[in-house]
Amino acid sequence: MRRMTALAAAALLLAGWALAQGFGDKPPVVLAPVGNVQMHAGASKEVSLDFRIGSEFHINSHTPKSPLLIPTALKLTVAEQVTVADVKYPAGQDMSFPFSPDEKLSVYSGDFSINTVLKAPANVAAGTYPVKGELRFQACDHSACYPPRTIPVQFQVTVVK
Repeated sequence: MRRMTALAAAALLLAGWALAQGFGDKPPVVLAPVGNVQMHAGASKEVSLDFRIGSEFHINSHTPKSPLLIPTALKLTVAEQVTVADVKYPAGQDMSFPFSPDEKLSVYSGDFSINTVLKAPANVAAGTYPVKGELRFQACDHSACYPPRTIPVQFQVTVVK
């Protein structure tokens, strides 16, 4: 019994180590710097958030073909003075992989952008306001999928009159 428990513990440690090694020092998805976002009070502004997926990975799209797959999702928290009016995800690419050659999965790979629409009320005071959030995704390579991860998303919005 002790031997089985020790073997199970060793297997869990080895699996955890292998999963941690899957990404190395580099995260599988990174956000490109977001430039200065400036908008007028009472107006809307589309902001494109550009992401890059490491060449050895793909991630599930926002609308995967199976409810068992974890979709890519962007959550933003904004100051009271600015609202998120819309989030537009790109269409995924249908691809098949060696781990399931007969099934096409909807994925993102390479570079992709998520477009957000921000609104500032007409009566908002001029100023700079933070936008913070996270992108949640599940990265996979050609042989395995890894536990879901999140990366921070943050930028500033400057409202002018």
